[in-house]
Amino acid sequence: MKKAIFIATVLAGALCASATALSRDTTSVAQPFDRGIGRSSSCFIPKGTVGAGASFSYSKYDIGNLSDDAGFSALFSLVQNLYGDMTSFSVSPFASYFIADNLSIGARFDYGKSSLGLGNVDLSLMEDLSFSLQDFHYIKQSYLGAVTLRTYIPFANSKRFAMFTELRASGGYAQSKTYRVVDNEKHGTYQDIYNFELGLVPGVSAFLTNEVALEISVGLLGFDYQKVFQITNQVEKSELEKSGANFKINLLSIGLGLSFYLPTGDNWVRKRQGDGK
Repeated sequence: MKKAIFIATVLAGALCASATALSRDTTSVAQPFDRGIGRSSSCFIPKGTVGAGASFSYSKYDIGNLSDDAGFSALFSLVQNLYGDMTSFSVSPFASYFIADNLSIGARFDYGKSSLGLGNVDLSLMEDLSFSLQDFHYIKQSYLGAVTLRTYIPFANSKRFAMFTELRASGGYAQSKTYRVVDNEKHGTYQDIYNFELGLVPGVSAFLTNEVALEISVGLLGFDYQKVFQITNQVEKSELEKSGANFKINLLSIGLGLSFYLPTGDNWVRKRQGDGK
């Protein structure tokens, strides 16, 4: 009898302990899990800082410049006898002001120019399907302005490395022309392009010195609208209108640039006092 009472007491104690642990687990699960994003106690860039910088890119290709050049071939010899040149240039200055710690508003301007000239290119898809293109030219210039809102999240409360997310509302204008020279006559198409976009651009910032940072960004998400007016040989007119959303990484929009962050107001005074000046 005593043995049965002892076993019952042990079982009752175990059930009570299990119920208490279960109630505690239920209470902890009921509370939302918070990663602490946006509540970092580290000030990566203080309020009142003025930021400015620029990104720049340039590339040039010349194909088939030798006097006895047989022409370049590529893509498993599908493209043959290729002579031409291609040039691409872009510059993007930007400026910002921090309205709060790790939060800035700003503006940027993008200018780009690209050109392609083909003296000759032969495309052979199969034995009975091939064509040749000669004296083909393409030129495009674009102008883009944007208003930005950027927020920083430091890595482990670091003051040197941080992630950022930038929201851009941009609009721009571009001109392009494509033409060929046939029997000393120019035949071509001219375009006026209007573009508006709302995009999300994440990136990484790393300070090289106290005021200079290296930044890398890539386009991730965007909603865009484009309207194109086209005229061919100064006679035939047409119009194109498109809109859409982009939910993938745009490798063509990878940006690399230098930024300068200069403290102002109280931050500048404290810095000078801290330096003993």
